[in-house]
Amino acid sequence: MSWNDSSCFASRAACLVLAAVVVIGLLHLAFRIYEVQVVEAADYGYASARQSIRRVLVGGERGRILDRRGCELAGNRTSLSIVCHPARFQKRTWEATVDGIMRACSNVAQTIGCPLTIDRKVVRRHVNQSLAMPLFVWRDIGTDELARFAEQGCESLGFSIEEREERTYPQGPLAAHLLGYVGRDRGEAVAGDEKFNFFAPELRGRAGIERYYDSFLRGVSGERKLLVDARGFAIRTWTVVEPKRGPDLQLTLDVDLQREADRQLSGLKGACAVIDPRNGDVLALASAPGFDPNDFVPVIGPELYERYTSDPNKPLLNRACGGAYAPGSTFKPVVALAALSLGVPAEVCYTCTGVFKLGPMKVRCTSRWGHGAIDLRRALMKSCNPFFCNLGFDIGTNAVCRAAEAFGLGSKTGLDFGDDRSGTVPDAEWKARMYGEKWYQGDLAQMSIGQGMLLVSPLQMALLAGAIGTGYRVTPHLKAGIVSERTPLPFAPEHLKVVREGMRMVVSGDGESRGTGWRGGAGVPVPVSGKTGTAEIGEGAKRRKNTWFIAFAPSDAPQVAVALVVENGESGGGTAAPKVAEILKKAFK
Repeated sequence: MSWNDSSCFASRAACLVLAAVVVIGLLHLAFRIYEVQVVEAADYGYASARQSIRRVLVGGERGRILDRRGCELAGNRTSLSIVCHPARFQKRTWEATVDGIMRACSNVAQTIGCPLTIDRKVVRRHVNQSLAMPLFVWRDIGTDELARFAEQGCESLGFSIEEREERTYPQGPLAAHLLGYVGRDRGEAVAGDEKFNFFAPELRGRAGIERYYDSFLRGVSGERKLLVDARGFAIRTWTVVEPKRGPDLQLTLDVDLQREADRQLSGLKGACAVIDPRNGDVLALASAPGFDPNDFVPVIGPELYERYTSDPNKPLLNRACGGAYAPGSTFKPVVALAALSLGVPAEVCYTCTGVFKLGPMKVRCTSRWGHGAIDLRRALMKSCNPFFCNLGFDIGTNAVCRAAEAFGLGSKTGLDFGDDRSGTVPDAEWKARMYGEKWYQGDLAQMSIGQGMLLVSPLQMALLAGAIGTGYRVTPHLKAGIVSERTPLPFAPEHLKVVREGMRMVVSGDGESRGTGWRGGAGVPVPVSGKTGTAEIGEGAKRRKNTWFIAFAPSDAPQVAVALVVENGESGGGTAAPKVAEILKKAFK
């Protein structure tokens, strides 16, 4: 072979190799195009979709709250709001977009005759954080504004009407402290791997039953999706999962008794608790002064909230189970049972001269000239202070405290509710820990007549009254269907009988032989047993009286127990007892 022949062969081989490389490259390119466009098309499409789709969590409708007979105490209503869609106002820069939205909102405000409720700061924050979501400009608008909005064709300007559920309290201020109120908060996602981009605020309990049973009342969240463009503006929206309504919550509350309790406290400061002592059903919990929970829907204004919180009468305070009061003479049945359980006979007598003296301390009796020699039953009937001061001295602090604790005083009641105050049953150890002081005989004398550092809630005293009538303590509850725990009192039946007789004498009798609480049974169609109480608090010009009446009825087989306190009243028998009688008349119709 010549040199020229070998050179030609080499060139031909090189061409073949190059051709092979090109063919292989083309085949590889074709294979990759196939993979990208066919095999991996779904993955790329999904990734692209994820870049342009936003997930929105939508809360479910809240369940209703009903009384024991199905009367609606808290429900839902459709609220109409005007929203702005930022996509209609997008400009080259974000600040220009904000400017456009503000100008449009101002124009619509003039059109519908409603002041602008948002400022530039709110709009800028929305554009920066929630661009794909509609901006709520006016919430819960009225029919007049809605009509003007529709007539002027504001929808063509980038605005629309959006419906959502708001809480409503059809009974107004009735049982407001018990029901509480709601606010809007971020929802909770259901199980799933993917994260939500936005959370449409849902109703959450802020106080009262709404807060305690929030997780029960809340609905099941749904999902909505938004298709957005490259800048993040929403193009299209659709629902993926419909939200579901929460279950209704039925309470043990009797709306008729609650309304009567509220009526009896109208214009006053005080509280009332009504229970069924057989099973722990809470029939009414009233606190005065009150408020209207509808004021918190959709949101409470800063001026109104400031007025509520700065009011010296504390209208937001739940006095019925969150208040702490000296019980006054309503505590005397406890001291009586403490003495009887230690072997003190019911016939024990002390001489009442109208005042009990201990050094410089003077405790005056309800009778200015005294009751003379008086036994335990009549001492309850006449609410004799010197008798119970002497009785407390004879049995001692520990006995009184043990009896009080047997009724649950000094501990929370176990109520299924956020406000459940434990109160205070003081003794030497407690006083040393709280004040660094010794326990004196004067402290025992004051506690024996329900004053001094002893503190209780009206609910605790209603439970105490019911326990004396039935012989056992119950755990109170507001949710219907709960089976209450019952704890027998550690007192002999014959001792409970003596105290019941004394409490029956408080409400019965005529003329000079009638008890201090005779007004508590006036007109009630069943026998009533009760106890009056007047606790003096404060000193000098600030000295005032908290007046009490506790009762259970019927006397022989209690179905209802009541405790009512009026701040700054005249007397337990004159101020509180007649109010309890009206409540009992309503209970027994």
